[in-house]
Amino acid sequence: MKYLKNKQAKSLMEKYLNGKCTVEEKKLVESYLDSFQGDTGRNADIDFKLDIEQQLWEKIKAKTLQTKKTKVLPLVYRNMMKYAAVFIGAGFLLFWGYNAYKTDQDILNADKKEIVLQTGQDQKSIDEHTVDEIVDESGNVIASIQNGILQYRQNTKNGDFAFNEVIVPSGKTFQIVLADGTLVHLNAGSHFRFPVGFHPSKGREVYLSGEGYFEVAKDDSSPFVVQANDMEVTVLGTHFNVSAYLGEPQHTVLVEGSVSVNNQKTDSHEIIKPGQKAVIKGNGMVVNTVDVKDYTGWTQNVLTFRDELFPNIIKKIERRYNVTIVNNYPELDNARFNGKFKNESILSLMNTFKESANFEYKIEKGKIVINKKTSL
Repeated sequence: MKYLKNKQAKSLMEKYLNGKCTVEEKKLVESYLDSFQGDTGRNADIDFKLDIEQQLWEKIKAKTLQTKKTKVLPLVYRNMMKYAAVFIGAGFLLFWGYNAYKTDQDILNADKKEIVLQTGQDQKSIDEHTVDEIVDESGNVIASIQNGILQYRQNTKNGDFAFNEVIVPSGKTFQIVLADGTLVHLNAGSHFRFPVGFHPSKGREVYLSGEGYFEVAKDDSSPFVVQANDMEVTVLGTHFNVSAYLGEPQHTVLVEGSVSVNNQKTDSHEIIKPGQKAVIKGNGMVVNTVDVKDYTGWTQNVLTFRDELFPNIIKKIERRYNVTIVNNYPELDNARFNGKFKNESILSLMNTFKESANFEYKIEKGKIVINKKTSL
């Protein structure tokens, strides 16, 4: 599919944008374009790319009658724009070959930080290609790293266990299997501190700043406790998501089982059920029923916005893509959006928002700068 001839690709895309494709042609075009999704090595020269994008956006807008003056904007252009953005990359490939491409990271001059494992006084950088063993101060192997997962070994000795810490920068996610078998997914911008082993009589306690999805190994004799800033979550064995970024609302979403969520400022607590979200608010907590996929999709590279204010969306985008966004259009601060993105490039995502929210943006000194649209 990737090697459609230039004329064939252009002809099919024109029919796709004009709604004239047969069912078979539509499947062919979308399969062809999906094959380029996430291929960050194939973004075109920025000036050329943005010029062609604008032409495609205008075609799409001319064929879309959806109003933009609603309180919650659903990003109605997302699918077509995703494919249009990918077509640009594919078209440029057909015209110019592989050599002229820049990644989004190159365009934005983003600082490519690595995941860091802190063990005592030592630090180790980790990426998806790292294959290594982790040893303690006595030279004993306590963990291994392979296929992007850090896995600790079960240890039944009754001594005092040291703590390790994993720091996940923006633009990255990471997985850890703790010594008890608990699987932890860490989101971008998170710090996670945990013991290399668990003492049978001392419980299981870990510390999180950021966001983590926990699949806790069941142990009726030893509660698993997550200390997350002002929030304490206690379980025996269950699946749940904890979000505790500094300066943002702290919450826990339960997927299965049962958890107790405690507001440590006031020692108030709630026991929540699967499908519920507990949010720390003031001196207590608020519990709501939610779609858990909206809060756990990040573990599958899905970025979801559900009736969210634009400033909160900016924070999520900055963490996910390791970028800096400057918003010079304050009217957007009170706008709310719905949307779901999977494996989109940052430029494809920004173009979708640009059309739904009717703003302009530019890349300036390695930052994304949003401005009010000045032209019709």
